[in-house]
Amino acid sequence: MKTRPAPSTLTEDQLAAFERDGFLAIDNVVPPEDLAPIETEYAELLDRLATDLYARGEISDSYEGLEFGARYARVIAEYPVLHQFLNISLPLLNEGREPDTYHMHHGPAVFELMRHPRILDVVEDIIGPEIFASPVQQMRMKPPATALHDEVSGHSNVGATTWHQDIVALLEDADDTNQVTVWLAITEATIENGCLTSIAGSHREGPKVHCSNLAIAREPQVPDKVMAGREGTPLPVGKGGVVLFHKMNVHRALPNLSGGLRWSMDLRYHPVGQASGRPAFPGFVARSKADPQSELRDPQAWGDAWDAARDDVLSGRFTGRIFEDRRWNDAAVC
Repeated sequence: MKTRPAPSTLTEDQLAAFERDGFLAIDNVVPPEDLAPIETEYAELLDRLATDLYARGEISDSYEGLEFGARYARVIAEYPVLHQFLNISLPLLNEGREPDTYHMHHGPAVFELMRHPRILDVVEDIIGPEIFASPVQQMRMKPPATALHDEVSGHSNVGATTWHQDIVALLEDADDTNQVTVWLAITEATIENGCLTSIAGSHREGPKVHCSNLAIAREPQVPDKVMAGREGTPLPVGKGGVVLFHKMNVHRALPNLSGGLRWSMDLRYHPVGQASGRPAFPGFVARSKADPQSELRDPQAWGDAWDAARDDVLSGRFTGRIFEDRRWNDAAVC
């Protein structure tokens, strides 16, 4: 049997809890000062977008002068697809892609957070020192539920997230990949503002039936009949805290019933050489003790790779599927 190296960041009790439950909430992983660059980057991005949208007559006001969360809520209420321009992934569309809205954000502050040493230390304790940053990543900026337009109220990047396993959106080549999700709280995540909720031990129950989400086709969900009333464990964490979970863990996020913004990133990592399950999009070697020169350290190169992927998808040069939406939703319960 292969022996796990002694953990450098997580305790043996924490590792045992992760293996038992399929999730682990940890506070104080990323210091608040290390979140300041992404807060600044997004404030500048929102300012550019709001100014442009107002100039084009898409919104009634640029809402300049409001604090970031309030400004975001006002702009997205009038321009519901705003979240696509703030996300850190291209939209998960196998068809029907429109160049005007097929966009994402890949700024340097995002890249540096993905490579943050304290995040990678935690990941290393789970999967080992050869760490690949998966392109299966999302920015989730959730305004108060009352601010959401009906068009996007069911979208998990801005509204509540339904029960699911992360494996559901991966292509079959990643079925055996040892993927771990790092859900990073950029603002405090509470029960009131929509923290994660997870079913302890569900990662040992195998793949669940997922049915098509009629509101958001690219977000299959475990139906209520399969969940059978299971409620799960809420996982609140402070700003800079993380929740780790296994790709087979069943989880959801509650609606934001607070008066402010709930902001998080979900990042995924797996051992170098294993499949990401999303070959259309680019990942990178975030840490390698065996081959440090293979690590990507240039945020511009990362952004260029995403721009090239966008061009390949829109031009038709990439002809495969971007995400999985077919093999999970043919059960009778659906």
